[in-house]
Amino acid sequence: MNLSEKLKYCRTDSNLTQAQVADELHVSRKTISGWENGHSFPDTTSLVLLSDVYHVTVDDLLRDDRLLKHYTKVNNAHLASHKICQFTYYANIVLWLLSYVELFRPAGMHSILIPLLLLINLVVYLTHFSGWYYFKKIGRLLKATICFILIFMIHVVLDIIDANFLDYMSHSELHFLVGFIFGRFILIMLISISIETIVFFHPFI
Repeated sequence: MNLSEKLKYCRTDSNLTQAQVADELHVSRKTISGWENGHSFPDTTSLVLLSDVYHVTVDDLLRDDRLLKHYTKVNNAHLASHKICQFTYYANIVLWLLSYVELFRPAGMHSILIPLLLLINLVVYLTHFSGWYYFKKIGRLLKATICFILIFMIHVVLDIIDANFLDYMSHSELHFLVGFIFGRFILIMLISISIETIVFFHPFI
């Protein structure tokens, strides 16, 4: 008996309708139907809830080779995503520090490769980040937003008072200045997002 058959058997044995089970799990009746027809699989959280509703163990529900392979594959994918998340998080710290070379250009040193790598790394990290639920609370979201604005404004001020920035502003043509200021804006935005990621989006929340 596979999982879909077990779920249907357990539900009918418990004298419950699909709608009643759906209400217990806070999902749609169509979702329950999909599980019982084998069109989809419940996630691990739903499996635990189903075992409670039907008064059976999760182990009893999962005693099926096809199901075990599915959950092994899901678990391996989760582990791989977590490793990518950890690697890109620490890479973000390194690239954030290097981005100040491009911002302040000590001894004339700078490289467009740094902000480009920082951007790519941020995109990869945030697409693998799984802690978005942390920001469902309005207080945490508000705190993160205020901090981002403060970080951004501090870096704008630091850039404006930088001697290199003032030198460019006083000796460059208008068309160059427009591109230069836009580039600085993008760089400061990336640095601010990078710091925000380090503080609020670490992979251990």
